[in-house]
Amino acid sequence: MRKLVVLGLAALSVFAAAAQAKPEQSTKYKYYPISGDSPVEIYSAMIKRGPDVNGVNAYASTSATSSQTGQLIAQGKSCRVNDYEFRIDFTINLPKLKNEAALKGQLASKWGQFKTFLKAHEEQHRTIWLGCARDLEAKVMALRTSDCKTLDKKAAQMWKNMRKACDKKHAAFDAAEQKRLMKHPFVRMVMGQRVQSTKALKAN
Repeated sequence: MRKLVVLGLAALSVFAAAAQAKPEQSTKYKYYPISGDSPVEIYSAMIKRGPDVNGVNAYASTSATSSQTGQLIAQGKSCRVNDYEFRIDFTINLPKLKNEAALKGQLASKWGQFKTFLKAHEEQHRTIWLGCARDLEAKVMALRTSDCKTLDKKAAQMWKNMRKACDKKHAAFDAAEQKRLMKHPFVRMVMGQRVQSTKALKAN
């Protein structure tokens, strides 16, 4: 089984940045085509054609790019960030079965459930990133240093710390989801068909 994976944010380290209640964001959905008339065929198509994530074909993925804008304002012996804005643009990549309308019975039902599972999984990765971004935004806006060069360095370090902390949240989420994935009705159907195929081969 392939682990569902989220790509990390690609930061534009610009702290040169209107205070926002939350990060600005957009989401674009992309779909890669697959085909198949059986659970194993559909599953194999996802493995073959799924998005490449760190060299591994995943069922689905979420990639994101971020940008930070603002102004470093020196006032007397201190510096702060003014008009800071953090924006994240997400792309969620999901499978699209060409012959889905031809599916019947349990396969149609379980495939529909699996699609919903994948979409919800990727959208939760988006939610995790947005939570991390909100924390970063609040910390950067609260920064006060003796000079702007120091503030810029501290803000950059906060970004690195956020990435590490957020990566751990994603990893924990994926680990928990992996257990649910193995119990998913569609995956069980795939595994059941594979077992039956193996038994048939042995019998022959």
